[in-house]
Amino acid sequence: MSIPSRADLFRLLDARIASPEIAEAQEAALWKRCGRDRAILVLDLSGFTRITRSHGILHFLTIFRRAIRLASPAIEVTGRVLKLDADNVIGVFDRVGDALAAAEEIMGAAAAENAILEPDQRVRACIGIGFGHILELTDDLYGDEVNVAFKLGEDVARPEEILLSAAALDRLAVEGGSCGNEKRETIAGGVTLTHFKVTPA
Repeated sequence: MSIPSRADLFRLLDARIASPEIAEAQEAALWKRCGRDRAILVLDLSGFTRITRSHGILHFLTIFRRAIRLASPAIEVTGRVLKLDADNVIGVFDRVGDALAAAEEIMGAAAAENAILEPDQRVRACIGIGFGHILELTDDLYGDEVNVAFKLGEDVARPEEILLSAAALDRLAVEGGSCGNEKRETIAGGVTLTHFKVTPA
């Protein structure tokens, strides 16, 4: 059975709106069709508003393009770049350990490139990683840990930080992996998110 796209999903939801009685059966079918256990990596870039106002949108888009060129090869070693959204790069992986390795590779590559760039040309990446059972489409993904990864990458992480959700850190241990980490908590969307900053070994 083929995996639906976002457009396919929206057509299914239109049918659900028109015929609410199909909701339960449709939900079961959708989770069977495209429910997956996945690690989700969300990379966001710091400085969008300031840099765009100072230098223009094309300058910032050049930084974003630089970020894509750094991030995509690291992600695609063991995962896939699912989509590019605003100034985000979103990758999915089977294993949290692979997502973490990709994140560390991205940060290392960015640091090396930033060393020869002017401050407002640099890739100042913030990365959040979650893990959970999600709806994975051909071109998008949905689920609680997707939202958590976005919150961590976009709103909570500072430049050059990698943050793991509690679920991601637990899964990393199940996989037999570990990392230095610093426990933190933040309020996002009215919910307390326990998360962990990855620290050097």
